[in-house]
Amino acid sequence: MDEGLKGFLFTALFMTAPSRVFVPSVTEESGGAIGLGVFSSEETAWKVLRRFLRKSHLMALKRSDIVIWDVDQIGEDGMTVLSSMHCRDCPVCKRRTFWVDLDTFSAMCTGQACEAWIEESTHEPGIIDLGWPPMRFLKQTESLEDAISELNEIGAQLEAAGRTPENSITSIPEE
Repeated sequence: MDEGLKGFLFTALFMTAPSRVFVPSVTEESGGAIGLGVFSSEETAWKVLRRFLRKSHLMALKRSDIVIWDVDQIGEDGMTVLSSMHCRDCPVCKRRTFWVDLDTFSAMCTGQACEAWIEESTHEPGIIDLGWPPMRFLKQTESLEDAISELNEIGAQLEAAGRTPENSITSIPEE
């Protein structure tokens, strides 16, 4: 191989190397961490994490994170936590699939049991939007606590009607 081609290939390889990587992971209740991969795009890291969390009711998980690592940085200066979410029992379906990010006031049931969600309104500061897609339920509240209470009411109504966490109510098509 001639030197010009070697130089071109080296430059092309060097120029396409990512300057940062995105690392999704989950932490088990026992404290063990499970890395889900290292990705060059945030979008791919989120897709992998969301897909994994859809099965979170099958494991004893307590937390998930996406961390950005800057390549060729030494120490903690090269790391930025993009998102940290904590797993809770869903107020609607009662399964351990409700992932809460208190930094952004958002939460979502990632299992296929219900899809309940909460997020800070992008249009009205200080307002919390929430919903439950299978019933096309949408509402706004003034606090995260009120939003969780609203979803708890839906869960209580479903339980009173005889629904249990093993029975799936969802608008997500089965794979």
